[in-house]
Order: sequence, then structure tokens, then C-alpha cells
Amino acid sequence: MNEVLLTLENVSCLYGERIILQGVSFGIHSSEKIGIVGINGSGKTTLLRIISGLIKPNTGTVTSRKDLKVCLLEQDPVYISELSVLQHTFPVAGEIKDEYHYKSILSRLGINNFDEKMGDLSGGQRRKADLARVLAAEPDLLLLDEPTNHLDLETIEWLQNYLANAGKAVIFVTHDRYFLDAVATKIIEIERTKLFYYEGNYSAYIRGKLIRATDNKRKETRRQAQLKKELDWLNRGAKARTSKPKDHIDRVKELLSKSYLISHQDLDISFQIDRLGKTILELHRLGKSYSGKVLFTDIDHNFQNMERVGIIGPNGCGKTTLLKIIVGEEKPDNGTVKTGINTHFAYYKQDEDSFDPNLTVYEYIAQFAEVIKNAEGNKVTATEMLKRFLFDGKMQQMKLGALSGGERKRLYLLKALMFGANFIIMDEPTNDLDIRTLEILEDYLDAFKGCLLIVSHDRFFLDRTVDYLFIFQDGKLRKFAGNYSDYLLVKRFEQDATEEKKEPVITRPKRIAKGLSYNEQREFGLLEKEIEKIESELLELESRLNDFAKPLSPNDYYHISISMQELENRHQELLTRWLELSDKQNAGN
Repeated sequence: MNEVLLTLENVSCLYGERIILQGVSFGIHSSEKIGIVGINGSGKTTLLRIISGLIKPNTGTVTSRKDLKVCLLEQDPVYISELSVLQHTFPVAGEIKDEYHYKSILSRLGINNFDEKMGDLSGGQRRKADLARVLAAEPDLLLLDEPTNHLDLETIEWLQNYLANAGKAVIFVTHDRYFLDAVATKIIEIERTKLFYYEGNYSAYIRGKLIRATDNKRKETRRQAQLKKELDWLNRGAKARTSKPKDHIDRVKELLSKSYLISHQDLDISFQIDRLGKTILELHRLGKSYSGKVLFTDIDHNFQNMERVGIIGPNGCGKTTLLKIIVGEEKPDNGTVKTGINTHFAYYKQDEDSFDPNLTVYEYIAQFAEVIKNAEGNKVTATEMLKRFLFDGKMQQMKLGALSGGERKRLYLLKALMFGANFIIMDEPTNDLDIRTLEILEDYLDAFKGCLLIVSHDRFFLDRTVDYLFIFQDGKLRKFAGNYSDYLLVKRFEQDATEEKKEPVITRPKRIAKGLSYNEQREFGLLEKEIEKIESELLELESRLNDFAKPLSPNDYYHISISMQELENRHQELLTRWLELSDKQNAGN
């Protein structure tokens, strides 16, 4: 039975004078997987904290089932540096079997040193420890605020499969569209203090939004026709006005103030950039170690114009370190970096180091530049550019400490891009940004006429923005032509090929013609030759896929994949016929 675990009735919440949520009512059932979406500052985190009981709504009630166990993973959990991983994850010592359970979850997430101090962990490892803490507690209702932040891709895919198959209720906020699509059974969108509900996953939500938008356009057309009729009447003169009841004029005023079409203001990203020179960026045999641990060795690459590279790899493998070496914030142990004289970097960091909570939004941007040039070369004031990045006059006077995490990230994005660099370097840019901002950023990067180098765990973002990958594997850099989905296909193909090699090899018996007619003997011989020819062609194509010294373009990879599939289908068809004839000739012996 899909029982109700918790209900919210007419819940409203204010932040200062700002209404965050208003009149929210819905129920949460067991086994439901609810994804929450909305722009930064819309109240997604606030809703999770109300459900968890950490904050009380200004109005309304939250009613839960008796003895309901709820666990919340926050975006930025507080931790004590001196606590060990196990102490942080398993804060109340219990039975040995419980401790074993927590250690098991930690190991699944790739943390095996349970005595390591929390303060010594990377951001990704701390995120895994926090995740292990809430998962191992086995709550009835699991609340996750941006669970994929700082996690490597393998862990994200493990978590995605774990939650999709978990027999418990999960409510989660995430910007990861593939994650939403795989896990969610319902989407709640927060828009202008209200909640809108969509059954199904993220794809179903997008389809629902399209239907809603079409319906709203029809309503808007009717509204405008009605409004025109009313305005025509108002223009007839004083005599006509006095002949109509007063509430008729009130109706016009209502129509004037109401629109079924919610206008989504977009970021206006437009900056002037310089052309790249012949030499853009050259990496020669780069190597780096920390505390005796080798992060990477012998990294070589010469960047070409318009190259768009994504960097992936497990937490702690050196992705951020490589970016810092490129921009000159760190020195390599070995090798050199050569930057072209016309190459100008924009470096978007994971954590902004110039954050002063007492600065206003305007003061933060104005300290870098009060006037900015757009793509046409026209001068734009910092005030105007902030408005284009959705910071209106009132928000420009807000302190940074009062902004949501996502709003601060949007501000940092403006700071990183506003000087018109021709080589954009981004370290986990999708963390804390809402999906709408990500879509606009993706469109901007699509049209960007320079080079991109992006560290990201967001699979959708990688698919949209890059066509080449640097993959960190055991201290080496593997280069791959294609986006993340292309790489995933090749990776699975390689895994399947490895599994097939482990299976016992079944060799075909040598042909003995007895039992076959003359035509069948001839067909049998031709089949053997054609099968051997196809097997040879498959080996050649597989060799091309695995030859990373000669990288393939996404188009090459697509055509090779199609060819291999056709050959494999033909191989199976011929082999089936060959086995029929083989059985027949053996039966005649």
C-alpha cells in the first residue's frame, strides 16, 4: 500500500519581507521519488528544510506519520575537522552490525580509510561521507539537497541506480537532468512562490511544460481579445462609461494586471573577446604529486582553435590541480606550460576565494570593473550588466551573505566571463546553478568562438558543451574524441568485450562433407569464408576504436558503431545457418 508519510497544508514561508513559498499543500507517499526544480532563490532548499523540521513555516501545518524517520543531506553540511570519517558518518556508536553497515556504504562510495580526519578529505570525499551518513541511517523519507555536487561520475551513476531501486520515499533537489530523468517519479516545480506538479520523470515534466505553455498561449489570446473589446468600450467616451456598471471597469483593471504567460527574463550574456593566436596553450610532459602521491604524469597537449574539452575522473585525481597549473596558481613538479600571447583566460572556480559576505552585489562587481564591453564593443555599466544577470536594483544592494548559494554562483559567473576572455576554464560550473541558468550558459558556450576546458560531473552539461574528453586514469591522461555519452558507449563496449574474453571459447568443428548435399557442401564452404571475412573486419574496426593514438571524431565513431552493428547482425545470421549445416553433416556421420 502506498501510504501517506507526510503532508503539508497551506504552508507559507517568508525570508525577511520576501515571500518564498505561499499556500503550499501536498502529500508525500511511501516509495515516491520527487524531484524539485526551480530557479535559484525560489525556495527549493527552504522546502526541504521545512519538510525535515529544521525550520518552521510562517503559516500552515506539517503533519507526519508517527515515528517517521527523516534524514536530510544539506548542500553544505557542517563537519568537525578532527572527527574521523567513521565518527562523522556513524556519530552514535551502536552494535557491531550497525558499524559494519556504515563501513559497507562508505566502501561502496570509495572511502576505505575510516580513520582519516574529515578536515583532510577533498570536497568530493566529504560529500561521500555525508551521503553515507544519510543512506546508512535507512530513513523512511530521504531528503537530498544537490546530492551530486562534488561527486565523480561513477559515484553519481551508482547513487542514481541505488535511489531508483530503493523502496523508500526520496525528495531531492538537483540540477542534474539525467539524474532527474532516471530517478524521479514526480516533478515539483517552484515558480513565483507556487508549486506545480507533474507526474513522471524529467522528460515527462518537459512534455507537460510544453502542453501547459500551449494552453497558456490559447488563454492569453482569449484574454487579449477580451481586453481589446473592453478597451474599445472605455474609449467610447464618458457617456458610455457611465452607462456600464463600475465592476466592469474593475474587470478591465484585473485583466490589465493579469497575464497567463509568465515572462521568464533571460540572462543576457554578451561579451567582447579577442581572437586567439597561432599558439594558444601547450602542455609539455606535466607531472604533479602531493604528499608522496602521484596525481598525474606526462600530460601533453597542444590546444587548437575552438577546441572544447571536458575533464573527467574520480575525486582526488588532480583535475582541479591541472586547471590551477594552467592558469599559473600552482607550479608543476615536472614539465612546462606555454600560453600564447593572445590567449586570455576566464577561470571559474569551484569555490570563490574573494567572497566577502558584507559586500553588496554591486560592490562585488564594481571592485573588478564599473564599465564592461559587450560583444558589439559598446560600453555597459556594471549596474546594467547586473540587471542582465537577473540582479535588479533591489538585489544589487543586498549583501552577498544574504544571497542563496545559486544566486552567488550566478554572480561569480558574471565575474568570470565579463572581461571577454577567449579561453574559458571552468571547474564544476554546474554546482548550485538552476537548470534555467544552465540552459542559458550552455547556449552561450555553444556560440562561444574560443576554447573551452571544463571539469564537470554533470553528464548533460558535458554532452551539450564538449566534443573531446581528457579522462584521468591511474595517473595518466587518456584522450577521447566525443562527448560523455559517446565515452559511456565505448566504455560499456570495452567492458562487454572483456567479459566475453572470460567466457570459454567455442571453436567450430572442422567441416566434414558427409550428410550434406552438393549445394549444401558448397554453401557450407562459402559460409566459412564469409564468416571469417566478417570476423576480420570486426577486429579491424575494434582496433580503430581502441587506437587512442589516432583519435576519432564523433562522426567517425558514429559510422564505425553503425558498421559494427550491421556486421555483428550479419555474423549472427550466417553463424546460425552454419550451425544448422554443421548439425546436419554431423547427423550423417
